[in-house]
Amino acid sequence: MHIQTVHIRNFRCLEDVKIRFDDVTSFIGPNGAGKSTVLRSLDWFFNGEKGSALTSEDVFAGADLNVSISVTVTFDRLTDSDRSALGDKYAPAGAPTFSATRTWTAGEDKTSGVGGVFPAFEAIRTISGKPDRRKAYTELAESQPELLLPACRTGDEVDVAMLEWETNHPSDLTASNLASTHFFGFNGKNVLSGIFDFVFVSADLRAGEQSIEGRKTVLGRILERTLQREALDGAYEALAEEFGNRQKTINADHLDEQLLDLGKALSAEVAAFTAGKSVRLTGLTPELKPTSPAIRLAIVDALSETSIERQGHGFQRALLIGALKLLAERREGDSAGNVITLAIEEPELFQHPTQARVFASVLRNLASDARAGIQVAYATHSPHFVNASHFDQVRRVTRLSSPESLGQVVVKQASLEQVKADLATYVSTDALMARWDQVCTANLAEALFSDAVVLVEGTTDKAVLEGAARRVGPEPLENSGIAVADAGSKSTLLIPHAILNRLGIPSIVVFDNDSGSGARAAAKYFEPPKSPAELDKIEADEKDQQAASNGKLLAYFKQSAQEFPCGVLTKNLFAVDDNLEEVLKAEWPDWEISRVRIVASGRGAPKKNAATYKLASSESAETPGPSIEAIIKLARDLVLG
Repeated sequence: MHIQTVHIRNFRCLEDVKIRFDDVTSFIGPNGAGKSTVLRSLDWFFNGEKGSALTSEDVFAGADLNVSISVTVTFDRLTDSDRSALGDKYAPAGAPTFSATRTWTAGEDKTSGVGGVFPAFEAIRTISGKPDRRKAYTELAESQPELLLPACRTGDEVDVAMLEWETNHPSDLTASNLASTHFFGFNGKNVLSGIFDFVFVSADLRAGEQSIEGRKTVLGRILERTLQREALDGAYEALAEEFGNRQKTINADHLDEQLLDLGKALSAEVAAFTAGKSVRLTGLTPELKPTSPAIRLAIVDALSETSIERQGHGFQRALLIGALKLLAERREGDSAGNVITLAIEEPELFQHPTQARVFASVLRNLASDARAGIQVAYATHSPHFVNASHFDQVRRVTRLSSPESLGQVVVKQASLEQVKADLATYVSTDALMARWDQVCTANLAEALFSDAVVLVEGTTDKAVLEGAARRVGPEPLENSGIAVADAGSKSTLLIPHAILNRLGIPSIVVFDNDSGSGARAAAKYFEPPKSPAELDKIEADEKDQQAASNGKLLAYFKQSAQEFPCGVLTKNLFAVDDNLEEVLKAEWPDWEISRVRIVASGRGAPKKNAATYKLASSESAETPGPSIEAIIKLARDLVLG
């Protein structure tokens, strides 16, 4: 059983959001957007103490204080054991999903599950008095004899008859929220704890607090899953019985006779005041209940042994993550198919970048292993925890800035199906799948964390724009939350744009129109020499190919066809005249002088080199030409709105 979707309403900054969950779900977005609030709403849903977990301050700011906070979780991948634990009312045979809702209204905390009900029975169930409920049931049976309802003599029999009828007539039922408190243990029976567990690791969670034995601590859960206590408990019971028998023998040898004599003496004294009464003294052997040993966690470092609180923040965090990993591994092969969701706030916290990459890999491997029964969700600011080739697992959380929106939170996702549909007319499925990992893995992760993105063809284009932006405008692009990402080639520019567009990240595409590519292609064939006719064909074929490529880009952006467009085409599209090198020669001649000087001084590499190009752009004595200035202005306009 896995979390499929979550619907959160009026919980803190979340007015009304619906989120689909995957095996790994990565929440990204600016500080204060509401990423952690999503995880905390789930922690309240699964683990919040009834009646005391929320206050009126947790209600969405734009809502009336009497409005309900609600979190609805829908689970999928139900197993037979899941359905058995939930019961036929909530998860009948063959049901693909199960939904439960927790609500809080002015201090009143309720839970309900979506189950199948017969509408006519629901009206009867709302009647409080048993005689009146039996009367309504009888009237229904008489008015609708086709239901074949059995006769009932009491209100209790009516309840049983309605439930049995619903069980035997699933096709006649409709889905309805049925009040229930047994899902999370509010009535002493925690159904979900046997088939599903939710562990929330907050950013401020201290390893010391989680390294003591307790029902809700990480160490406590590991001990519960790992230690075989049957033999230990049996030995303690035997010890208690042995102690009790031995204590009785000692009492008989040293205490019972003394108590008998003392009782006779007291009886004689009482006889002076009343007749027919006597006093008896007996020794009561207390029941021995041996206490299981408390488990202490200590850290051994060389010859010293210390508590976890005396370790650094990085080690404490590593211990927490390692303990969660062990908890997951101990669950492998669990015949009941129980599932645990690990929800982690800023898993990169206090970690060296190398260690952060290891954590990210460990979490992803756990979630991808079907035997472990693990689902992972985290709120992160680190590209290490976003696998761009799994961009469909990313949820970008932002807040609307308009005054009337009251800071409403929006959660966006780019699904595989959506991106494929957006590109279907412009990129073949085979080409798309072949370039998918190349584009996403290499270039997209950092762009996902930006407020806006400039998409270019290659690394040198990226370098020139990043360096030039330091000369144009008040600050570098990255200071404004703008990333420059290279797609690898003109043919792959549309893939990252479609993904970013679905995630709500504004971007511009900068491409070379390659108007001079035909001549350059023909010029390569000087050995062996080609005939003029052959060279003309090579040039024409190359130009046709580039014109077709330009046409696809224009069509994607809904622009009129042009073979070799140039300059600003839309606020999201710019065509470079031929290529960037030719533009630099024509519009920014000092750039080449700067590049040569840097190479001669030993600070740069000859030929095409991204680092050298960036340095030349930032150190040139002249400002960039109009084309580069126009691109940088378009980029800044993206974040200015």
